[in-house]
Amino acid sequence: MKKAIGLDLGGTYIKVGLVNEKGEIIKKDQILTKAEEGKKESVLHQMEIAISSVWETEINGIGIGTPGVVDNQGMVFEAPNLPQWDNLPLKRIFEEKFNIPVSVENDVNSITWGEYLFGAGKGCDTIICLTLGTGVGGGMVIHKKLFRGAKYSAAELGHISIDYRGPKCKCGSIGCIERFVGRDYIIERAVKEIQNGKTTLIYELAGNKIENITPKIISNAYKQGDKIAENIWIDVGICLGAMLAGLVNTINPDRIVIGGGISHAGEILFQTIKQTIKERAFKILSQNIEVVPAGLSTDAGIISGAALVFQS
Repeated sequence: MKKAIGLDLGGTYIKVGLVNEKGEIIKKDQILTKAEEGKKESVLHQMEIAISSVWETEINGIGIGTPGVVDNQGMVFEAPNLPQWDNLPLKRIFEEKFNIPVSVENDVNSITWGEYLFGAGKGCDTIICLTLGTGVGGGMVIHKKLFRGAKYSAAELGHISIDYRGPKCKCGSIGCIERFVGRDYIIERAVKEIQNGKTTLIYELAGNKIENITPKIISNAYKQGDKIAENIWIDVGICLGAMLAGLVNTINPDRIVIGGGISHAGEILFQTIKQTIKERAFKILSQNIEVVPAGLSTDAGIISGAALVFQS
């Protein structure tokens, strides 16, 4: 049975594992990234240690999911949370170090492929994958192939604009979906309601301290019947559904897979997204669309990294 090493590179931790072609983790490890040392050599050394910790001689390759834009030669660009992680030939570095094929992909594109091969997208022809957290990450598999674009890792879905006169996004554009449904902006909605004098369980559950408010607290307030919290999640779902309706019309996916911390808001979020897509996309394309939670566990990055090796 084929085996591959999957590496999930984060700003704080590196997660790594040996995975078989069924998507099962044989062994795994986690070590610090050491990005705070400010040198790419420190991070590369940590990656080498991580890979060596699960190494076996008979493996088919190494798959790396990394922040940043990745081109089709495994060169990484623009990863702001990692030191000197720009114009970095990551694929070549590790192929020369381990003398084995290495696949390098943007981390969310990697997750998308992992969900397609082993997770909630398994058995589909075409999927859209979103990760909802501090920002919005996205990826697409179209006709059983990871969509990359002409040269670089495409599908930056978090920066699709849904309001050309909307608020400015950190990326420099206007009205990006991330500006409406990113973690900080969801919290911002709750804070504004409280500052406007609205009574809500959100404030109480946060210990009467605005700085303690999190999406999880907003979700807990909703589950206890709080109307303000319900309206926040409905609005988040409508924003996401409006953006996704355009993509449904564009690529006609079988399934939309949604993961990340914000997705834990639960059924109200998924139902609102699905309903909004049905209201806005072509009926023939949206009537059977599935909107489902991500299927891989907290080890998704490891499994997805290995999945890059198995993509053929």
